[in-house]
Amino acid sequence: RAGKKGKMLPISPIAANTLPQDHALQQASSLLRIAVNETRQPVSTPLAQPASPPDTAMQQRAAELFRAAENDLHRHTDQLFARLMIIQWLAGIAAALWISPLTWIGDSSQVHVHVWAALLLGGAISGFPVWLAWQHPGQAVTRHAIAAAQMLTSALLIHLTAGRIETPFHVFGSLAFIAFYRDWRVLATATVVVAADHLFRGLFWPESVFGVLTATSWRWIEHAGWVLFEDAILIVAINRMLQEMSEIALRRATLEGCNVEIERQVVERTAELSKTQAELL
Repeated sequence: RAGKKGKMLPISPIAANTLPQDHALQQASSLLRIAVNETRQPVSTPLAQPASPPDTAMQQRAAELFRAAENDLHRHTDQLFARLMIIQWLAGIAAALWISPLTWIGDSSQVHVHVWAALLLGGAISGFPVWLAWQHPGQAVTRHAIAAAQMLTSALLIHLTAGRIETPFHVFGSLAFIAFYRDWRVLATATVVVAADHLFRGLFWPESVFGVLTATSWRWIEHAGWVLFEDAILIVAINRMLQEMSEIALRRATLEGCNVEIERQVVERTAELSKTQAELL
């Protein structure tokens, strides 16, 4: 150690033993200079560079994952509606038996036509989509048939309750359920069916849909307008959910690609290590 006048001061034996040798000291100094130079170089942040687009293979894998998730969603929603259709059919029969079980002609009575409508017509409306959901789940024809049948079920319930103002809420609830498919085309099918039902029944049988003997010819437009209003909100939500599904599929494809690359590097390093050990032996 140097003193104030440049003379070397004595050091303890312990400190002398801990000092590196000349060769080791030179290596340490070289490494230190390299580290200092690297820290002085400007480091580019990842945010400054645009993210590189994924390669074609990764995009294809992400598309496959997205289609698989979408198909799984459609199949599960088909099964949900199959159970719902059966419950609605039984509920329609119960409602008909409770509201108007019998019709009277003088002293004689017979089963009301509403009961037969709930039993037979309701069964016909629900039976075909339930069969499709069990035999052809996930297909486009199945979900469109379910959407149409769901709206016809709403129309039947409105008829059974003589157009009570509360029953049309079944239409809006059904649209929310149909949005589970995350397919705006299915919503379009449901909207066309319910609008056509209100149009024709409003013209030829307004009591069964509006609960009045006479109704203006444009009243169905008001009901269809509220349906379109809900459709617009649901379509926005559907687009956002589809975008999230696409992002999840892309992240999963990226992770799969990273795992494959890591496994490849592990195999290469293991092979190199085995080769080195064999050479040393």
